[in-house]
Amino acid sequence: MLRFLVFGLLALCCNGFAVSKPNIVLILTDDQGFDDYGFRQPPLETPVMDRLMKDGVQFTRFYTAAACAPTRSALMTGRNFMRTGTSAVGFGAEAPHLDEYFLSEAMQDAGYVTGMMGKWNLGLSDAELPSRRGFDEAWPVVREDVRSYGRYEHFNPPFFHNGTYDGREDGWQVERVTDKAIRFIEAQKENPFFLYIPYAAPHEPWLCPPELQQKYMAKGVGEHYAMFLGMMEQLDTQVGRVLQSLEDSGLAENTIVLFFGDNGPTPTTRILKQNEDGYFALTKDYYNLNDEEWAARNPSGFRGKKATGWECAVRNRLSIYCPAKFEPKVVEGMTLVMDIYPTLVELADGKRPAGTPKLNGQSLLPLVNGNTKWPGRGFFVGETGKPQQHKASDGWNYRFTEHSMPLNGRETCFVQGDWVVVNEKGHWGLFDLSKDPEQKKDLKKAMPEKFSAMQSAYFDAFTEIKADPHAWSDPVQEVGPNAYLEMECAYRFKGENSVTWANTFFREIGAVQEMKVRVLEAGTYTVNLRALGVPSNTKIRLTAGGKTCEVMLGAGQKYHDFGTIHLDAGDQVLRVELLETGDEKSVSKMELFSMHMEKIK
Repeated sequence: MLRFLVFGLLALCCNGFAVSKPNIVLILTDDQGFDDYGFRQPPLETPVMDRLMKDGVQFTRFYTAAACAPTRSALMTGRNFMRTGTSAVGFGAEAPHLDEYFLSEAMQDAGYVTGMMGKWNLGLSDAELPSRRGFDEAWPVVREDVRSYGRYEHFNPPFFHNGTYDGREDGWQVERVTDKAIRFIEAQKENPFFLYIPYAAPHEPWLCPPELQQKYMAKGVGEHYAMFLGMMEQLDTQVGRVLQSLEDSGLAENTIVLFFGDNGPTPTTRILKQNEDGYFALTKDYYNLNDEEWAARNPSGFRGKKATGWECAVRNRLSIYCPAKFEPKVVEGMTLVMDIYPTLVELADGKRPAGTPKLNGQSLLPLVNGNTKWPGRGFFVGETGKPQQHKASDGWNYRFTEHSMPLNGRETCFVQGDWVVVNEKGHWGLFDLSKDPEQKKDLKKAMPEKFSAMQSAYFDAFTEIKADPHAWSDPVQEVGPNAYLEMECAYRFKGENSVTWANTFFREIGAVQEMKVRVLEAGTYTVNLRALGVPSNTKIRLTAGGKTCEVMLGAGQKYHDFGTIHLDAGDQVLRVELLETGDEKSVSKMELFSMHMEKIK
């Protein structure tokens, strides 16, 4: 609290006037592509987002990662996401290494009050929640039972508040997130603040108020595409509420707003149904935009879609908006999501402590202020997918190694200036983006020397990334007085096991799964496992720090009490082993979700 009071009184002198540090509002949307704006995609109406782009400093070759968590990791660390320990969306691979120094921490250290409301997507064990990674006021959209779920519940969303589950709230997620953002702004009028609003819209499953869907259907748009357009308009209205709050609070002239989408668009949505209780549930059905609809959504004609190695996946727009400070302009040079970190730290007059990992981004302020000189650089990026296991000579299958991302099994690219080389699962292409942004003309054969040089740069960049000490590092989850551990963070398996986006499975008796944990306080802990689909007579052994306990799980139950176990402080491995089961065929469908540990003495 003293920090806030001190910095609330500080001012910088400029031309004889007292000018406080600028407030920063960083708005991130989910799966909003390069052309998902009214000025690009009629009949879509997004007047607020259009204004942000047209009246701000708009960057039109702004590169992100190809999917959600990787972009967020690059944003919060200022580094290529593959360097940070983030290697996928889900699968225990979302969270950056605990030793990464987050943007939010840098802003705190620069004297800012920090707030976050919305979709987090950067790890969900207790130590990885935003309240433990530099945010003073944090409202992530996270469910209590399975934290990996909930982020895309666009209606009646669940929230955590500063590390504790706070329950569900009625209504639209995008509106409740905005309510909290506005309350934060109003509460921090006297303090410089950094507010991060990562909306979950318009990520599928698409959902919007019926009247907005009907509005676009009345214009001749099909019902599913109309749902998406309505969702975008609803999001635009909420962004407008944030900007209006700044105006009403008298803060607009000293607040810098940044706005961008986290990756490219997807033409696919799951279809929902509304239950009698008012909640929406997923069905087994999907809808894909037809060719005409996709062309309307992607008028630039960029190749690919989200989670690929093509331009449509990784190219977006960024606006840095503050008409009182910056003249509107369009910047066409290549910029990266990692550039936001050093830009904001410079605006905050902050710095990074010695010993923190080296940034890959560089400040955008010279471009914002009209400097046309900008050094060229390369960017290795693309779809990363589920980490691939590698069986080592010791008989264990390791999940996070240099083998986790087989290049010929993924879609990746290396962008350098106007050139890009694409590796689509072993099929290579070379493209000149200045003449062919749609990537229709492969120049690999016509320009073999250029292709060879770009291909070499691609491999050099990947080799350099792999050499980073945090790259593909094993997840480490903290065990404090009260801890939630995600089973999909297992770093190695023995025997037949598998892992999905949010859980793990034993595939045979004797299979073993191990997680790395850091015990903050020695003591006796209760242990409770959340596992679904448990067959009768299923026994599991838990081992940690040399201590062991065996438990017969309750068939059909969700939660399974392991009693207590004594843990010493420090880094150690938590081991879970399937000892026996009464139904070997069914045990492979048993889902292991999470483990809760609480210190009792």
